Amino acid sequence: MPTRRSVTWLVYLNDGWQEEEGGALRCFPRSDDDRRANKVQVGCHEGNLQVGWVNDSTPVFLDVFRESGGAALYQLASTTGSETSPNYKRQILSVQDFTVPGQPIDFSIFLKDEVKDKFEQISTSRLDPRFATASTASAAGNAIPTHDFDCSDERTILDIPPIGGTLVVFDSVSLPHLVREVTGKRQRLAATGWFHEDSQFAIEM
Repeated sequence: MPTRRSVTWLVYLNDGWQEEEGGALRCFPRSDDDRRANKVQVGCHEGNLQVGWVNDSTPVFLDVFRESGGAALYQLASTTGSETSPNYKRQILSVQDFTVPGQPIDFSIFLKDEVKDKFEQISTSRLDPRFATASTASAAGNAIPTHDFDCSDERTILDIPPIGGTLVVFDSVSLPHLVREVTGKRQRLAATGWFHEDSQFAIEM
């Protein structure tokens, strides 16, 4: 596609929503220390989506437009330039180019051994319902089962209750997030939209 979702915005519409009704937007932002340590852009680089972090602060991007026809994982390493305006080059982190399947995967299996233990993926089966297995989805009538994901080992957890009139804007690529189950007797209502950014290229038909 010529563009893709980048920044998400939403406005909650439920009046008098109570915390016990659930449905909060749960986010896992980077800590202040992590953000200060990272001088590289996050979210995307030259049209390549960010898929994770190395050492908690360095973004890892997925390049799916390699000359080989495959994909590779890389980070940006500083080369020359001043502290305020450094220059960067791509440092390949994957062992070899690989094929990305149509469903969510664990990218760590493609990484070099010296990087695997330092890599943290943004979307994982522990936090992201899209990782539901085929057997689990089948048992639920091909629908992703609703449940709360175990986030107990996350360093920073931010829950935003869907209280009417609340405006939320966030980078939906680099910020891990999920929606908690609604436990009340009414629907969680919101007006939602996305700002789009250019993809790396568009295929002309």
